[in-house]
Amino acid sequence: MIATLITYIIVALFALLWAYIAVPKFAKLKSFGEILGSQAIPKWTVPILTWLIPILEIAVVCLLLFRETMLLGLYFSFGLMLIFTLYVSGIIFQVYERYPCPCGGFFKHMTWRRHLKVNIWLTAIALVGVLLEQFNLFRN
Repeated sequence: MIATLITYIIVALFALLWAYIAVPKFAKLKSFGEILGSQAIPKWTVPILTWLIPILEIAVVCLLLFRETMLLGLYFSFGLMLIFTLYVSGIIFQVYERYPCPCGGFFKHMTWRRHLKVNIWLTAIALVGVLLEQFNLFRN
């Protein structure tokens, strides 16, 4: 019972997070593309990622909303958080030639180190959600 409640709290957290992050990207798609163009990524990926990232984030929200696809949504949440965490780690450890612009939403008010800590926590929470759902831990 408690594991189910924890799983649903995690699912709600990520559904809200991905929606919160994706909706503004769609609302300002051109601006988002320009921001991506200033990132430390290959230029040829910018037009693809401008659409792919927010579509993927909304798709994950949809996956999380239905019991039948919740586990897949949790796996995607874990994977995306892991990717974003590695990207922020690259910023902190100066892996990129250019310093990427700051993130949007509440992340823009954080230092990169705090952003990394939040990402690590969110990645761990997503992993807990995957484990609870995948293996039905603590369920009767």
